[in-house]
Amino acid sequence: MLIAKNRNNLYVIFQFPGVQKEKTLAGLSRYIKKSPKWYYFLIPIIAIFLIDGIILRNLDALSFMSILPFIFFLLLDALTIKLTNKKFNNNRIMYLDFISLTLVTLFFWIGVLLYPVIRMPLYYILALAIAFPAFLRFLVLYIYYPSNIYLAATLSMNYTFSYIIIALIFYDISKIAIKFIIPLIAATVIYVLFSYIFLVFTTIGFTRKYKSRPSELIDFFLNRDNDGAIGEKFFTHVYNKKRQIPVITTNIRKENRDLVTLVFPYVHPGPFGNLCTSNLPVKISSEMGRDNIMVFHTATTNSNNCSGKNDIKNIAESVKDSIKKMKYSDTVSDFVKFNVDGYDVSLQKFGNSGISAVIPFKKQFDDISIDAGLKVVAALKKNGAENFALLDAQNSFTRDAKELDNCDMIINPLIEKFKATGSTYPAIIGYARNYEKIDGLASMGVQVLAIKINDYYNVIVLTDSNNIGREVIKMARSGVDKRVKNMDIYTTDNHVVNVSELDINPLGMHCEPQVVADLINRTVLQAIEDASPATAGTYTENITVTMGEENAFHNLMEIVIASLRKAKYSIAFILLISILVSSFSFRYMVLHL
Repeated sequence: MLIAKNRNNLYVIFQFPGVQKEKTLAGLSRYIKKSPKWYYFLIPIIAIFLIDGIILRNLDALSFMSILPFIFFLLLDALTIKLTNKKFNNNRIMYLDFISLTLVTLFFWIGVLLYPVIRMPLYYILALAIAFPAFLRFLVLYIYYPSNIYLAATLSMNYTFSYIIIALIFYDISKIAIKFIIPLIAATVIYVLFSYIFLVFTTIGFTRKYKSRPSELIDFFLNRDNDGAIGEKFFTHVYNKKRQIPVITTNIRKENRDLVTLVFPYVHPGPFGNLCTSNLPVKISSEMGRDNIMVFHTATTNSNNCSGKNDIKNIAESVKDSIKKMKYSDTVSDFVKFNVDGYDVSLQKFGNSGISAVIPFKKQFDDISIDAGLKVVAALKKNGAENFALLDAQNSFTRDAKELDNCDMIINPLIEKFKATGSTYPAIIGYARNYEKIDGLASMGVQVLAIKINDYYNVIVLTDSNNIGREVIKMARSGVDKRVKNMDIYTTDNHVVNVSELDINPLGMHCEPQVVADLINRTVLQAIEDASPATAGTYTENITVTMGEENAFHNLMEIVIASLRKAKYSIAFILLISILVSSFSFRYMVLHL
């Protein structure tokens, strides 16, 4: 069991048997269970107190052993935790304290039921029950205080402190200090120590591999308002291999000005938030000082995220250099689309260079391996293409879709189509970009390239999003301008949009699909109205970036899942040992102090 949280709620992450590998950090959210609102706990708390009353059959005992300590416990947590960590709100405190109350109660009830067997005095059982929540509370608070383990340990014992304070109010300290308070504190400390041992044991592989504590990483991902330094530091250990990759640039000009620049970097726009090369379109746009940039998602996976700012700068510089070096053509091809082995494949040529997207049709996938993609690019260039870019359309969201690691089946059909498709039409091109604040849409918004062929238009739509729902595409196509013959909608696969949901957040899932479709169609219309004679040039530059080795992200997920498996199989044993050691220590101290 792994405990985590975000800025609004406490979360508990469970690992169940048969867990599959995750391709994204946001994909781990399937194991995150969101906490209910505070008022959902009121009836269960009252029910616990009623059952305690039936067991104890004494109102004074009920007040001392159950009601008053819990009330004081709430107040103590509200004071100490909120003062030391402002990310905690009252809802989270109520949830954590309800779990603590439940653990105390269950432990106490089980002890009472087993009394005929264990013959343990009632106050022994109560003391051990009071100490028990410290084990779980430390797991939670260790995440909130990754740089202050001693504070986390102290706050994890607040239930114990609340009982001690209540006991001091009602009893003479000289009578209870040695027989109750000191043994209770010792038992609680033992639970905290075993909780820490459990964390170290289950995460030692992660710590050795990535030189970071998992608690720091979880705290970063689930508290996005920090400075990101922890995340950046961690991913330097994941994305640390030098690799040469191509950056293909297509620049479209009108009247001696750049209308729009299409950028095809073989870098993945992840892993999360603004880390590394996530939010890649905006970062390239900012580096170049222009917003008329369309950054497409090429054949890359999360292993091909890059480490940071220097890589972004290298990409931007290569685009600038390519624009200076490229030769321009005033002709384009018609838009071609064909099916191969359950996949749709598109082709658009600018002069003797081309771009092609692989699109899920009968077979679904999510990301194309860089080696598979570059193999296609090399084959096309070998067979006559001056420049070529293979894209992953990322336009058919399917949860749990697998990566496509082999594109050999499209190579020969694509070569045939490339040779048969001539750039015989004058380049009459329009461009438009719009942005609206829509959940799932990043700041580059919706961009459209419209190419006029005779009396109709082919349009390429690029949404700055992490995939897109099929319903949005269907709505957009049904409402598009009648002059449009072909409309393909691609996405940038921008992982920045996953932050708000802590989940994969395809465009259209958490917003009204029709709103997105309408925005797309308005932008298409503007691009059509902008269409006029243009020239297009394409150039390829190879640059060196720092990215993950192949399967780097899978290796990360393997280590995370291995840690969770360790936790699953060791938690019962460690809990049992901690209970036994706490019990023996409590009994020993009571008898010998």
